Amino acid sequence: MTQTYWRSATADEAMQNDHAFIWKAMLETIDVDLVDKRVLDAGCNQGGFLRLIADRCGVIEGFGYDPASSAIEDARQLAGQRALKFEAADTVPVGWRGFDVAFSHEVLYLLHDLPDHARAIFSALVPGGVYYAVMGVHAASPLMAEWHRANVEELHLPKLYDLDEVVAAFEATGFDAAAGRLAIRFVPTSGNGHHGDGRLLDWLDYYSDQKLLLRFSR
Repeated sequence: MTQTYWRSATADEAMQNDHAFIWKAMLETIDVDLVDKRVLDAGCNQGGFLRLIADRCGVIEGFGYDPASSAIEDARQLAGQRALKFEAADTVPVGWRGFDVAFSHEVLYLLHDLPDHARAIFSALVPGGVYYAVMGVHAASPLMAEWHRANVEELHLPKLYDLDEVVAAFEATGFDAAAGRLAIRFVPTSGNGHHGDGRLLDWLDYYSDQKLLLRFSR
């Protein structure tokens, strides 16, 4: 991982394209109407998810932050005339408040300080606001535990979190927590590099059984 891109400009663009089916599954699973809502995307990378909901869901404003500064520059250019704002940051930027809904996709497993993240999101949401966090890299997923062991040093990852540990960090901040499965119907079988070793059934099981949507309500 670099400070300018998660992996590289090409890899980050490919990642954004590969994640589109997950973003759509998130939108099919959540229980909040996004019309006229102010939305925060934690770990937005090149801003693809915010562009999707700006185009499809009628959000009034979208804000995204990510530590990868070059990815943020790409997000700004790709936003066009949409009401989207992006900042290069490791946490919610100063002054970003009043959000109705927040999202993250595979961000929690990267964080070395979960309580700090929970407090930052809690402060950024309005009373009654909701944070939806997709998490597939966790201790209950054998496939992802193997991936974590292989990448922990290269990507400077924290320890592999247990799901109950994640929930406890958010509940201690004041959130009410719930969890569910993503409404994933089909998994792309090419182009994402996940199952080049031939274990397609493992990856199908992973997406259908282990990729969870955590719901934290303020």
